Amino acid sequence: MSDLQEQLSPHQEVARAELAKAFRGVLSTEAGKRVLYWILEECAIYRDAFCGENNATNYTLGQQASGRKILAKLDEIDPRLYPALLMDIAQIREVDRSAAEALADKQENDDDLEG
Repeated sequence: MSDLQEQLSPHQEVARAELAKAFRGVLSTEAGKRVLYWILEECAIYRDAFCGENNATNYTLGQQASGRKILAKLDEIDPRLYPALLMDIAQIREVDRSAAEALADKQENDDDLEG
């Protein structure tokens, strides 16, 4: 990594630092984590690319290449960012699941009161 930094111009170093700061800013909020994870899902990172039809497979492989670029950037900034994102998303989904169950229970109880 120090070899890369030695090859960067001052402008490139500033741009790189600002991009890292922006990624950290996105990952500092629940909303940012949700959006970044959604982007990775849309990049087919979590799907099998091979579907038996060459054009569709190639399309998915292209999507995955974009997703891998995002993962590589996260790893370049800090190798702990992506694993932390996965852990945070698991927690966010658990909170969402609990909220959905509570809402369903409330609606069920409201229906019982009306009937």
